Amino acid sequence: MSEHWRYPARVLGCLRNGEITVIICAGIGLADGGKQTELPMHMIPFDLRMPNSEFDVLLDRVSGYFVKVLRKDEIYLDCD
Repeated sequence: MSEHWRYPARVLGCLRNGEITVIICAGIGLADGGKQTELPMHMIPFDLRMPNSEFDVLLDRVSGYFVKVLRKDEIYLDCD
């Protein structure tokens, strides 16, 4: 079993206190609008901080914290 889960994310575009609001798993499931959360701005590459930018986030299985932002085409072997 890997240490991380990989989830799709999309930027909503709200910036406050050094955090950017994103939607995790938007559009997955029939009635699921996704989960809105904030990520520290420093985790997200500069070119992916614009509204509606899409990328993947890694969630640590043990701590439940987001640990890394990955581009859609970026390979990361230690995740499900």
